[in-house]
Amino acid sequence: MHLQSKILALVSVACWHVAVFAQPMPANGGGAGQDRGVAARTGARVATADAGMPVPTLTDQPDAAARRPIASAASAPDGGTLEPSLSDQLDAAAGKPVPATGAPPPAAAAAESGSRFFQSLNPDISVILTGAAGYGQRAPLFLAGDDPDLKGGTSDHSAGITLQELEVAFQSIVDPYFRADVFLTIPNMSGLEIEEAFLTTTSLPAIQIKAGIFRSAFGRENGMHLHVQDFVQRPLINSYLGPDGLRPPGAQVSWLLPLPFFVQLTGEVFSVAAPDMLANFASPEPVSTFGGGRRTDLTYAGELKFFVPTSESLSVFGGLNVATGVTPGFAEGDTTLYQGARSMLYGADLYVKYKPPNQAVTYISLAWTSEYFLRTIGATGGNAGLTDGGFYTQLVLQIARRWFVGLRQDLLGWPSSEVQPLTSRTTLNLTFYPSEFSKLRGSVQYDALDSQASRVQQIAPSPVNSFAAYLQFEVAIGAHGAHKF
Repeated sequence: MHLQSKILALVSVACWHVAVFAQPMPANGGGAGQDRGVAARTGARVATADAGMPVPTLTDQPDAAARRPIASAASAPDGGTLEPSLSDQLDAAAGKPVPATGAPPPAAAAAESGSRFFQSLNPDISVILTGAAGYGQRAPLFLAGDDPDLKGGTSDHSAGITLQELEVAFQSIVDPYFRADVFLTIPNMSGLEIEEAFLTTTSLPAIQIKAGIFRSAFGRENGMHLHVQDFVQRPLINSYLGPDGLRPPGAQVSWLLPLPFFVQLTGEVFSVAAPDMLANFASPEPVSTFGGGRRTDLTYAGELKFFVPTSESLSVFGGLNVATGVTPGFAEGDTTLYQGARSMLYGADLYVKYKPPNQAVTYISLAWTSEYFLRTIGATGGNAGLTDGGFYTQLVLQIARRWFVGLRQDLLGWPSSEVQPLTSRTTLNLTFYPSEFSKLRGSVQYDALDSQASRVQQIAPSPVNSFAAYLQFEVAIGAHGAHKF
């Protein structure tokens, strides 16, 4: 009797295999009849021989790519076929590749799995190349670190072609707690620089910490890389933050306030190095706001950012900023003035964007950005304090799907001081995007100086007011993370 029970069990298992693997599939005739057949089969489940977890059939997967048949079974020693393993059935049901007939030996499969594992550890890597060509009646009095440097002088034409910047980015999640971002740049073919290299926390509630070399959140333009700017050159007021903005080693803590709209409070501390060359009253270099004193004289900054989507078409982003540090001063003859004086920098920025939703006919949009900086340098010895500032305002109008027109007005030295004369720049540009990965931009600008200012008379630029034109091109390859709004 016990033998008969074993025979009946074997017959039941054999019938189960026939029912599962040998039943024919209906022809793909289409129509409602076929849909009913598929729907009827969708509810079926395959029970495992050991009464374990039921395995979904291939038709349970709505994705057509997941419905590809299990690869042909390998030949059994007795001339039959070996049934697909449980793991193969699960992989096929999930849309994963399964080994075909004559699958690679275990060693080859392990090597392939290892290569996929190490590939998954690679960060996102991208390269962005920005080039520029242009002509100017004379060189600009000062350049930001990633402005196109076409050489020339205060009395010589500037002209030529340059690699304005090459940026290589490495970005990746480190673990559940940190994210790492590294941006290496070569501006104007002058050598490799670390533009940014920092860690950011990802799991702290309402608070985010950043540490390393990074662009400060002070203002709006300072935090932007070259490839996301709307003009060939940075605004003139960025000179208040440093030769290439404020991006020294430091730490940042930001807090997202519990309000019904976006409000973020940020505190930063930086170790700003002294400038390579002290500004001279008779040379055009701007006077550094920070980087003076001892290494223990740190620079501190605070920012309040807010974002309000007033409607589906209109959004407003703004900020209030303050920073304090020590200035290295500037040289006048054999004397260094204001060395070690306490400096304060105040700023306010506003960004308003109008973009009607679902505009697939005209693609019209309008973005307006304005920033204002005010700097004070404290009195030292017998020298009275200094106060100067500046602003810019710009409009960028999208006139077609790939075409943008930009207009910007810069005013530096408003109010003016003995080290910062009144300087005006008007810029008009036209930008064409062949795709999201390339850009062409033409730009013309006119610079005007206060010819009566004593520092301008000592520098003696010729001509005092100058015209310049640029053609900029840009391409991007690789996986590059999105930047902030």
